[in-house]
Amino acid sequence: MKKKDFKSYIDFSDEELVRLIQKSDETAFKILYEKYLPKIRTMTYSFQGLGYDVEDLVQEATIGFFTAINVYNFKDSAFSTFCYTCMRRMLISLVRKAGRKKALPNSSIIYTDESFFDLIAVSDPESEYIAREGFERLKDRINTELSPFERDVLYYYLLDFDYSEISNVLKTSKKSVDNAIQRIRQKLR
Repeated sequence: MKKKDFKSYIDFSDEELVRLIQKSDETAFKILYEKYLPKIRTMTYSFQGLGYDVEDLVQEATIGFFTAINVYNFKDSAFSTFCYTCMRRMLISLVRKAGRKKALPNSSIIYTDESFFDLIAVSDPESEYIAREGFERLKDRINTELSPFERDVLYYYLLDFDYSEISNVLKTSKKSVDNAIQRIRQKLR
């Protein structure tokens, strides 16, 4: 596929961009990421009062964004809906895994809708650069340090699938899933 200029992507839907990204189109990724970055930041805003560093929250939501791109199947819902769900689950999972004595109920986390996203303008290039760098480092580590099976397990795990669900989807045993998760933890520390 010939590399297209930036302007030729302007009218593409999110789903069309995801298809191109899944075929390794870097320009499509840059466009979709730039489109979703303000939404990522807005979503993390509602989690900031819980004692987390803004950069950590942005990184978690970005992992959800990356996961959404990799596992989106074009059948169930619009990409934006699926992506917001993935990002929100990543943030909730961070809160739950942070050692809290009890799980944080979903109702205590404020979820802003899409109309609110459009009101927020992000104009902090330094934060954007830091978020992009962190995301790129994480993406590189995932792609270089994890096996294809471990990457598949990670994507479903980040979507809050339990071990049984992951083993069913990947047609493997729960023990294999558990072992993969342990290896992933070791490799990504």
